[in-house]
Amino acid sequence: MARRNDHTPEALKRLALDMAREIAAEEGLRGLTVRGVAERMGYAPGTLYNIFANLDDLIVQVNGETLRGLGSALEEAASGPPEARPAQLVDAYFDFVEANPRLWAVLFEHRLPPDVLLPDWYRVGLDGLIGKVADALSPVMAGWADDAKRTCIVAMWASLHGISTLAVSNKLALVAETEPRLLGHCVVRGMIAAGPEAMQISRTSNVSSISQ
Repeated sequence: MARRNDHTPEALKRLALDMAREIAAEEGLRGLTVRGVAERMGYAPGTLYNIFANLDDLIVQVNGETLRGLGSALEEAASGPPEARPAQLVDAYFDFVEANPRLWAVLFEHRLPPDVLLPDWYRVGLDGLIGKVADALSPVMAGWADDAKRTCIVAMWASLHGISTLAVSNKLALVAETEPRLLGHCVVRGMIAAGPEAMQISRTSNVSSISQ
């Protein structure tokens, strides 16, 4: 077994995250345990508690790296011609999910305890990712107010996440035989084509429809 001083704290953290990602990619969330990660590192389990607050902290940081990987893939796709970006972003999204199905599943299967919030860095990173997508789609959403555009982007994001989560859990086939990415293209094209007016649903009409 490796000695504690074989790695600097930074290198040890990087090693732990790399091994955790390997396990998650192979086995999903059920394979992620402190003992399993430590054994793959060649260290005692207690070593991980010198680096991470607990297993949840480790998993959140793995998930953060998954989102950063998605962000890089989307950023690369957004370099194309403006009119092609919606389709390119959808394809890049599903390419990433299909290449990392178990890592993607961990992102949605992991639950923090009810009294624990996601760390600020995670929230800032997710907000930045949404912002980059909004910037990439701005040329094809000319005339949209910033708040309506962001609402639409978040709705797209939630829809694609729902489709991909159903797909990686093999539940999408229960309701549709269509390829997940085709559903994604349908959602994004439809939302953009609907225009900003579709995002302007008043709070009054919302409450009214719920109460009926």
